[in-house]
Amino acid sequence: MMRIALVGCMVMNREISRLVSESKNVVRVWWLRQGLHDTPDILRAELQRTVDEIERENNQLPVHLRFSAIVLAYGLCSNGVVGLRSRTLPLIVPRCDDCISLFLGSAERYQRLFHEMQGVYWYNPGWIEQAFTPSRENYERQRAEYAQAYGEENADYLMECTNHWMENYQSCGYISCPLGDSPAYEAYARQAADDFGWQFRRFEGRMDYLDAVVNGPWDDARFLTCPAGCRVEADYSGRKIRSVPAGEETAE
Repeated sequence: MMRIALVGCMVMNREISRLVSESKNVVRVWWLRQGLHDTPDILRAELQRTVDEIERENNQLPVHLRFSAIVLAYGLCSNGVVGLRSRTLPLIVPRCDDCISLFLGSAERYQRLFHEMQGVYWYNPGWIEQAFTPSRENYERQRAEYAQAYGEENADYLMECTNHWMENYQSCGYISCPLGDSPAYEAYARQAADDFGWQFRRFEGRMDYLDAVVNGPWDDARFLTCPAGCRVEADYSGRKIRSVPAGEETAE
């Protein structure tokens, strides 16, 4: 049995909470709000602040109650994990781009679907519950907020600027929740696909990767184990991330 400090994003609250409740390990979770990946520097600062907080608390605990590792339920997330370090505990980080791999069960499955589908925007229950997901209802709400703050004419311009990214998307991928899906969430994603003219596809969510986050094994193929005193760096060989001594310069 291990004692684990886990840092997770609220979009996976249901899955992680279920796994923690059933785990043979003793796991305490620190939750961060959804959306920090949109501003990687802020995500990095929040993750490092949390890692530092965990280490400070750990040093004050009796030896038999101390954590053996800090696990991040985050992938690269727009390079938000790059530069993170732990001074006294190993830092465990999934070797994947983002939480979509975790929800799909593997980075390999995500990559396969990425190549099969053109311009896919992903939905799942956690994202619908915790995030601003594209939908007619959300965009009407967003425009009303712009209009109230900046006026009607400026609201139209801001909406055009804000939603320009949607031109690059052609598909809607909905990932079901293995713990018991809600038909209302799938209907929400289907309606969004209809509203924006996207092709809809449904995929079964899997717990394999998230289960390994909570329970291990943290094998090198799926996870980076960044030792104490090292930091996380991006790795462009396909392994996503690597560890280097904290004082070492990144190789160009």
